[in-house]
Amino acid sequence: MPVMAQTKPVPLIPNKRVVVMRFLHLTSCFVLGTSLLAFSTPPPSPSGSGGLATVSTPNGFTIYCEVADTPAKRSQGLMYRTRMAPDRGMLFTFPEFHEPGYWTFWMKNTKMPLDILWLDRDGTIVHLERYVPICTRTDNLCPRYRPKTAAIQVLELRAGQAATLKLSTGTKLTIELPK
Repeated sequence: MPVMAQTKPVPLIPNKRVVVMRFLHLTSCFVLGTSLLAFSTPPPSPSGSGGLATVSTPNGFTIYCEVADTPAKRSQGLMYRTRMAPDRGMLFTFPEFHEPGYWTFWMKNTKMPLDILWLDRDGTIVHLERYVPICTRTDNLCPRYRPKTAAIQVLELRAGQAATLKLSTGTKLTIELPK
């Protein structure tokens, strides 16, 4: 006859330590999941207006861009993003200024390399910085990138996208801002 192991009765109410450990585990999972979602979520879908600008290249490729048109949005830019789809970008506009400027950009807290394109009023690229690397410095001494010619808008794309789309100084882009 086989020997049957005796089982211990399982308490219906877990002790305080078990409850606290479960709570801490669930809380840490929630915080980690929320953080990963916040930093890895791609920009909104281009369906509907969604506040996205469209930038069309001469070869017919369309880039859907978030618009950074306030000091707060421009300051945040693409900080902390780790990826960007090939058809996405960020368009920086300066509606409070009526003249072109020498808009300076840096890569502090930007987690992916970028191509930065400065544009004139007609959407023509007047300056281009390719493969701008991330900056891991914690102080304010990250390199600055500035155009050689004044610009009215700046377009940021994922690194290498300008070369893929054959964009260079003098290329004219068609920009449609959201309504």
